[in-house]
Amino acid sequence: MNISLLAKKIWLRQFLLLFITVSFVAWFDWLFAKSILIGGLLFLLPSIYFGLMAFRLKSDKLPKLALHNMYRGEAGKFMLTSMGFAVAFVMFKPLNVVVLFSSFVVMMLINLVMLSRLSEL
Repeated sequence: MNISLLAKKIWLRQFLLLFITVSFVAWFDWLFAKSILIGGLLFLLPSIYFGLMAFRLKSDKLPKLALHNMYRGEAGKFMLTSMGFAVAFVMFKPLNVVVLFSSFVVMMLINLVMLSRLSEL
């Protein structure tokens, strides 16, 4: 199966899960919902950037360039995540920091579970 198709399926499932969670939590506490949304997006958006950068070439044709793109994508992901946290703390107030980081970590764990299930295929 195509790598980009698998990545798009994972991202779509993560977006849907994030949307459903935020929609449910928003009924009870808007601050928690906003923090969950920001934490989830701080994980998803840089991950999508990495996927687009890393897998834009066929690795069997130019392996050195594919590796270079992976390094570039990982550096960009790190910078986007760092800047995203900085912007979140400066621009979005009030914000529940514990919920934001918890959402970020949970999204990482969900990503690992989804990737491990793909390796079973």
